[in-house]
Amino acid sequence: MPENIYTTYQIGKFCQVNIRTVIRWIETGKLKAYSTPGGHRRVKWSDLINFLTQNKMPIPKELEEAKKKKILVIDDDPDFLETAIKTLQKIPGTETKTTSSGFDAGILMADWHPDLVLLKFIIPDLDGFEVTRKIKGNPRFKKVPIIAVTSITDSDELDRVKNCGVDAVITKPLESESFIKKVDRFLYVP
Repeated sequence: MPENIYTTYQIGKFCQVNIRTVIRWIETGKLKAYSTPGGHRRVKWSDLINFLTQNKMPIPKELEEAKKKKILVIDDDPDFLETAIKTLQKIPGTETKTTSSGFDAGILMADWHPDLVLLKFIIPDLDGFEVTRKIKGNPRFKKVPIIAVTSITDSDELDRVKNCGVDAVITKPLESESFIKKVDRFLYVP
C-alpha cells in the first residue's frame, strides 16, 4: 500500500494553523516535502508524523488512524519478541502484533493485513521457508515485505534463507539502530 500524501492545505487543517505557516515550515526545512511538476508542495504521511513528533505537537486522530503501519513479528523466543516490540515502538505510526506459530501467522495475515512481516526461520509448526512460500504465493500478500530474522551462521544456510523469497535478512542478536533503519526502509515500499 502506498503511503498517504498531504497538501499544505490539508496539513493546515489537521494542525489548525494557517497554510502560510505550513509553507514556512517547509521553506525553513523543518517539514520535509517535495514539489509536484506543477509546483505544489506535498508531504508524505511519515514525514508529517515525524515533524509533529519531533516538535511535540499533538497528532490528529485522522492522521494517527489514517495510516498506521502494521508489523507482524513471527518468533517463538519471548526475549526476542520483547526486544523487537520495544525497538519497533520507536518508529512512529506503527502497530505491532506477535505470534509464535506459523498457523496463527496465517490467521493474522488474513485478518489483520500487515504491511511488513518479521519472520524467524525456525518455528515449531512451520519453517520460515514454508511461511515465506505461503505469503508470497498469495496474490493479496505477495508484495508484503518479509524480513527474515535468524541466528544462522552457516554461510550456505544463510544464502539459502536470502534466496528463498524474503526481502531482507537480519541476524540475531539485534543491533537496534540498523534494525530500525531496515524495518523503516521496508515499511514504505510502494
